[in-house]
Amino acid sequence: MAKTPPFSCTKCGAQYPRWTGRCTECGSWSTIVEQTAGETSDPRPTTGTSQKPGTVETFASLQTQTNIPRQSIGLDFFDRILSGGLVAGSVTLVSGEPGIGKSTLLAQAAIAIAATHRRVLYVTGEESPTQVAMRLKRLAPKLPETLLFVDATDVGTVAATIMHEKPDLAIVDSIQSLTMQEVAGTSGSPTQVKACSALLTEIAKHHNVPTILVGQVTKDGEIAGPRLLEHIVDTVLMLEGDHDERFRILRVFKNRFGAADDVAVLTMTEDGLQNVDDPSAELIRERPMNTSGSIVSCLMEGHRPMLIELQALVTPAGYGTPVRRTTGIDSSRLGLLLAVLAKRATIRALDKDVYANAAGGIRAREPALDLAICLAIASGTSDISINPKIAAFGEVGLGGEIRPVSFPEARVRECERHGFNTVILPKGSKIKNATITVIEVESIREAIEKAMGR
Repeated sequence: MAKTPPFSCTKCGAQYPRWTGRCTECGSWSTIVEQTAGETSDPRPTTGTSQKPGTVETFASLQTQTNIPRQSIGLDFFDRILSGGLVAGSVTLVSGEPGIGKSTLLAQAAIAIAATHRRVLYVTGEESPTQVAMRLKRLAPKLPETLLFVDATDVGTVAATIMHEKPDLAIVDSIQSLTMQEVAGTSGSPTQVKACSALLTEIAKHHNVPTILVGQVTKDGEIAGPRLLEHIVDTVLMLEGDHDERFRILRVFKNRFGAADDVAVLTMTEDGLQNVDDPSAELIRERPMNTSGSIVSCLMEGHRPMLIELQALVTPAGYGTPVRRTTGIDSSRLGLLLAVLAKRATIRALDKDVYANAAGGIRAREPALDLAICLAIASGTSDISINPKIAAFGEVGLGGEIRPVSFPEARVRECERHGFNTVILPKGSKIKNATITVIEVESIREAIEKAMGR
């Protein structure tokens, strides 16, 4: 009797002999699906006794390059987060939520490269060529002749086209839309994504064609498909943000050829995504002065400090259960901080409605913003405004203690640059040569007294 085909997780690719509600490998729920018989593979390894051993050499004998040649894209922010540009034969994965601007970003890159008489091959797998052309012409009414496309979803056809054309850049939009005839399963299934990405990576390496793959995301905001996809590629970029807000963040999650902790802050305009040179100034430009429940903090996006206004509105609860609403702030973290304030600083807000907001649409998930959130809640509860020239940052522990954070000096320098005269931060931060007042605190109660002049 034939064996029942195994089940696999659509997120990480783990296989199971029977269906289960939750994947034990990645912890995701309702991602286990049944594979067809053609998708299964024999996991037993071959012994390899009939193969010849490989040639063993020393690493010292290899001639390596300290400066890897790079190809400039023509977009300053894109070149910067890629540590100078694209490397020949590299594979870059660009992901983000639907409508966030992935295709716009790649259209800008394609136009910028093609404008310098370099050949770009755009694989229109997810959209029709007409749709892509309309987007391109919105960004550049006169398109370069070196901007080419191929309308195909068969990865074999795409690979053969790349080998034949040998473009200066290949863009595949998206990897989930491609299929391989020799592999069973629908497009976007773990087996298909593995096979297609592996083939395109091999072609890119062997023919030195830098390739950009567009990856879809799940409802949780993570890259769709098996985790193997992220391991195969050389660079992983994530475009984050809210459709209704002004700013987008292009973040580097992985980079084999450079730094993996840089970000670019972008804004969507009629001319596409444009770099924001000074995001701190933009984020606090329209900040209301002398309003309770408002304070500025400094978060780190990679190695870039960025000022952000945190707001808290505390009102009497209209119903039996208090309301908790957050925008850009982790709601579970807000609940924890409210409990710490009630227990360690006698700020009674547990029975009130609390609304917390990170202004500007930035996702303020860093623990270093804990202190500023607590001060905003304390100010909103007492309806006493905090001096608008005061900034604060620090992690808050369950005992009410203020814990040190990374890059305190860079944060203070950013506050100095934008005219703040006082910074409240954790004790032991060791700030040198500061031109503004630095107040080091040990507890949340002490921080509230210093900030509100109690």
